[in-house]
Amino acid sequence: MVANSYHNLQKEFQSIAAGYVHVGASCVRLLEADAVLDSFPADAGITGPTIIAQANALNLSLHIHGISGKLWQSTADTVINLFANLLNAETGLESLTAALVESQDRLIALYELTQASRRTLEISELLDLVIGESCQLLDGIGGFIILIQPGQSAIIRQISPQPMLEAHIQVAATLYRHDTTRHTFRDSNTVPVSLRNLMMVSLPVMEHVFAALGIYNATGEFTSPDIKLAQAIADQTGAQLENAILYQQALARTRLETEMDLARQVQTALLPQSIPTCDGFDIYATSVPALQVGGDFFDIITRPEHPLTLFLGDVTGKGMPAALLMTMTRTVARSAARNMPFTEPNQLVTRLNSDLFDDFSTVGMFTTAFIGLLDSATRSFLYCNAGQSPILYFPVAQNPILLEAADIPIGIFDSYKYTTQSLSLAPDDMFVIASDGFPESRNESGEMFGYERMKQTLAESRSLSAREITENLFSAVNIFTGSHPQDDDRTIIILKVNQNMNNQNMSIQATYEAIRQPAEQLRILLAAAAVPDDLASGCELALTELLTNQIDHACLGDDSQTIAVSLTIANQQISIQTSDRGIPAVIDLAAVKMPDPSELAESGYGIALIEMLMDSVQYESKDGKNIWLLKKNLAAN
Repeated sequence: MVANSYHNLQKEFQSIAAGYVHVGASCVRLLEADAVLDSFPADAGITGPTIIAQANALNLSLHIHGISGKLWQSTADTVINLFANLLNAETGLESLTAALVESQDRLIALYELTQASRRTLEISELLDLVIGESCQLLDGIGGFIILIQPGQSAIIRQISPQPMLEAHIQVAATLYRHDTTRHTFRDSNTVPVSLRNLMMVSLPVMEHVFAALGIYNATGEFTSPDIKLAQAIADQTGAQLENAILYQQALARTRLETEMDLARQVQTALLPQSIPTCDGFDIYATSVPALQVGGDFFDIITRPEHPLTLFLGDVTGKGMPAALLMTMTRTVARSAARNMPFTEPNQLVTRLNSDLFDDFSTVGMFTTAFIGLLDSATRSFLYCNAGQSPILYFPVAQNPILLEAADIPIGIFDSYKYTTQSLSLAPDDMFVIASDGFPESRNESGEMFGYERMKQTLAESRSLSAREITENLFSAVNIFTGSHPQDDDRTIIILKVNQNMNNQNMSIQATYEAIRQPAEQLRILLAAAAVPDDLASGCELALTELLTNQIDHACLGDDSQTIAVSLTIANQQISIQTSDRGIPAVIDLAAVKMPDPSELAESGYGIALIEMLMDSVQYESKDGKNIWLLKKNLAAN
């Protein structure tokens, strides 16, 4: 039954489906039971996550493939309700047509009106069409429709050579809402004396929405058949109007979600896309907003003439206002850090407060901020904490210390003297700069994660890499909060002092982009050991080829997998060890040889190239892991 009526709605479905595809969906399908009514694009494959919305009364369902999330689910529910209403309207239209076909000109005109109104989902166009046709059917000189939605100003559309004042329409609508059984109005205080009379009928739409059709100044009195015909017009128009409202709401929601998603992409692009390396330190940072956009920011800036500069800030509030101020603060901070002369971080914070005070005070907001300067050669760490918390210091073999903020946030006072504190970091020390989205995360009972849980989680995993420590903290917070939604942005920078400058351990995702981190660390180690550039380049190429081989053949491009990398220089030898839990390699290293160039082979060069560059190549599959060990003698030949 649905399939028979659907052909009139195919254009609307494909228009909405194209909108979903534009924002990332791979395929959108409309089904009746298990039968596919339509699919857009018609030849698209079904991939990725699936959102399913159902209209049980019609056994109708909408399947959106390739996107996920609560907001997309909400739009899908709205769209399927829209189509259910449209199909119900089609069924009602056919029944109404059969009953009115014998009513000659008026009833034929009513049918044409319902057909014409069905073709548009623009509210103003639909209302104008209904008013014009209703005036013709009921011999009115003019007419109007008033639409009142919660929290919005009344919409009044009117067609007449002698239009009523909107104030008169408002009064008539108020009286009619008090008594919807009264359809005609001839009172001079409601209808201008120049008009003969006024008839009003309600348009049945969704709950909490009021809509009424008014026709005035008929050639004679409005009769009971006139009222019945007007109500028949209104009943059909109500269904179309509800569809139009739902359609406009779905478009507005989709537009907003698209704009918010674009804003999230822009904001994410402003954050560092890779974490700079620093000789003797393991650094990792990330940010997860509570909403699609957030007020937290971080940055890590390197300049040859200055120590490493670390920023972390938290603008008050969430959502778009905080995101706009965050972007402005981040831009000013980065520009100042790169261009102004400073030797201590309090100078930078003072400059930020001076530049941003007027903007923050105008909107009644402020930002907490932490700025640190790290000197890798001396391991000295200078920092200025303008209201940021939690800041945790983990001295080697000691309990963690919560460092209280010594200064007020940026944007509170236009003139404030910020201060600088200092630490001398030792091997195996760890420094954590975070936003309050971690300790203030709540579970279903309203209990906060708290500083103590945060310190304990970090302390228990401090032997891991900075990235792994971060992932453990996020995992612990997510387990604690359970189904409770994230209340605030969570941003963190972890700084670890390496115990041995000749040893680097890290874990990377199985992606080509992640190869850069261990390659840079290897270059730093070899440069510190004064290894010649040609020898260092060969080792770096061997590492890159090995990791590429693991990503392609062991992990099969699955970026959820990780690869552990260990780089060690000892006894004039570099050792490169990697391990993954991918598919075991089936290889005889003794039989590996470089392909004959005359054969134009497109593969087989990787392992052969590694063997050519390194002095020793070993592989074993042990305890579910693929373990590779490469060695190269660094002693001068």
